[in-house]
Amino acid sequence: RSPSPALTIPTPTSVSPAPRKALRKLFCVSFVIQSYYDLTKAFHPFIAGAYNRLVQELSQETGARISIPPPSIPKDEIVITGEKEAVAMAIACIRAIYEEKKRKTTTISVEVKKSQHKYIVGPKGNTLQEILENTGVSVEMPPLDSASETIILRGEPDKLGPALTQVYAKAKSVIVVEVIAPAWLHRFIIGKKGQNISRITQQLPKVHIEFTDGEERISLEGPTEEVEQAQAQIQEIIKDLMARMDYAEINIDQRFHRHLIGKNGANINRIKEQYKVSVRIPQDSERCGLVRIEGDPQGVQLARKELMDMAQRMENERTKDLIIEQRFHRTIIGQKGEKIKEVRDKFPEVIIIFPDQQQKSDIVQLRGPKNEVEKCAKFLQKLLAELVESSFSISVPIHKQFHKNIIGKGGANIKKVRTQSLPFYLDL
Repeated sequence: RSPSPALTIPTPTSVSPAPRKALRKLFCVSFVIQSYYDLTKAFHPFIAGAYNRLVQELSQETGARISIPPPSIPKDEIVITGEKEAVAMAIACIRAIYEEKKRKTTTISVEVKKSQHKYIVGPKGNTLQEILENTGVSVEMPPLDSASETIILRGEPDKLGPALTQVYAKAKSVIVVEVIAPAWLHRFIIGKKGQNISRITQQLPKVHIEFTDGEERISLEGPTEEVEQAQAQIQEIIKDLMARMDYAEINIDQRFHRHLIGKNGANINRIKEQYKVSVRIPQDSERCGLVRIEGDPQGVQLARKELMDMAQRMENERTKDLIIEQRFHRTIIGQKGEKIKEVRDKFPEVIIIFPDQQQKSDIVQLRGPKNEVEKCAKFLQKLLAELVESSFSISVPIHKQFHKNIIGKGGANIKKVRTQSLPFYLDL
């Protein structure tokens, strides 16, 4: 029987570099342990220290990694990871700090408006860390989703007073106030292109001013002294505006809104300019007839009267379509519109609209007060009857291939013939 081969156990020095590194890592991992240490959450800030400096020092001194749950997570468990001796040392240090703080500290409770809590906490909790660093006192805040306004200060008795002073100072360092002004006045308070508010925020850059759409409140937030100054300035603007401005609301049927506005806004722009007012006419999609006028009190009343008069006229307005063969249109209009001008002068309140020649339409539209439209229609019908009676037409057949020569370049020939043939009508 041949002898058995010798059993060789590799050591870190008897293997190549890559396996040696993996083997060393395996040996090291086998000695790492993880321990969970329950400690009342209220004492976690004393273990962590201000800005987590104390827990970092403990980790460096013991060689253990110490994980403390953040304030937002309601867990008492602190996790310590490392070699057995390092973990034991870290637990001993944590226990010593806890026992000392438990013996020496006490608590006081104070009530602070919920709206001011965020100023005590500070950005990312920095203000709480600042108080802990300055006084050694931990400030416990109620959860954000809780209605509670109770704040608990935990620390050594002689430190609680200075900590409380800092808590109150932080709570009052930023305030929120509301200024009440009619919602319609807000855009005038803001000013053209925001100039009024810009002037205030340039003087007082730490003040945030917020207007709530559709509501009467204006919110101001910032340092107490600056907010009070901004509040005084806004109230002065409101007082001035209320003394020299007014508004009126009138209900006008939505079907008349486009006529109030006019072509390219001509009517409404004239009213705004003439009376120095702002007029808001709702969009068609709003399905609302409420027209709002704002500005100088006298201008508001004059603009209101004019808009009401326009609406009244439109209420009584009638549109009538007359059928007049297109061949008679040029004759009724006359050269350079002279004849139709006579008709329009006779019925100045009636708008007479002839179709464009290219439309090949026989419909002439009359629009205006009911009685005047009827009178104008009768007049035009009488004029048409006379034209029909005295008119004569003849058709001249011309081969289609010659039409372009008769029309001419850009219609020059046919235009010339039509101009020279008045009061006759030429159709091709």
